[in-house]
Amino acid sequence: MKLWQKKGSTTSSLVEQFTVGRDKEFDIELAKYDVIGSMAHCRMLHKVGLLKKQELTLILKALQEIKLEIENKKFKIEKGIEDIHSQVEKLVTERYGEVGKKIHTGRSRNDQIALDSKLYYRDQLDMVPHSH
Repeated sequence: MKLWQKKGSTTSSLVEQFTVGRDKEFDIELAKYDVIGSMAHCRMLHKVGLLKKQELTLILKALQEIKLEIENKKFKIEKGIEDIHSQVEKLVTERYGEVGKKIHTGRSRNDQIALDSKLYYRDQLDMVPHSH
C-alpha cells in the first residue's frame, strides 16, 4: 500500500504509471533542496519546543551527511521507497534512531514539494545570465 493510498482503494496501473512514472528522477533533482528545507523545518521545530536540542543536533548531523552524499552523487532513492521525503526520513532514522521520524512533524507532502520546487527554481534562475 502506498503512503497516499486510502484503505480499500485501488488505482489503475496505467494511471499510476502516467502520474508517478518519473517521480524518482525528479526527486533526485530536488533532493538537495528537500534536505535544506528539512534542516530549516527542524530548526523551527526546536524553536517552538517540539525538538530537544540534542535531537536537533542529531537530525542536523544526519541531514548534513545526506546533503554531502547528494552533492557527491552517492545518494539514491531505494527500491520500494515512495519518494525523496520518505528516503531522507528513512536514512535519518536508520542512522540516528527514532528522532528521524520527527523530521516531518507538522509538514504535509504538499508543503515539502512546494518548498523543494521553490528552492530548486530559485537556484536555477540564479544560473540564468542577466542582461542589463
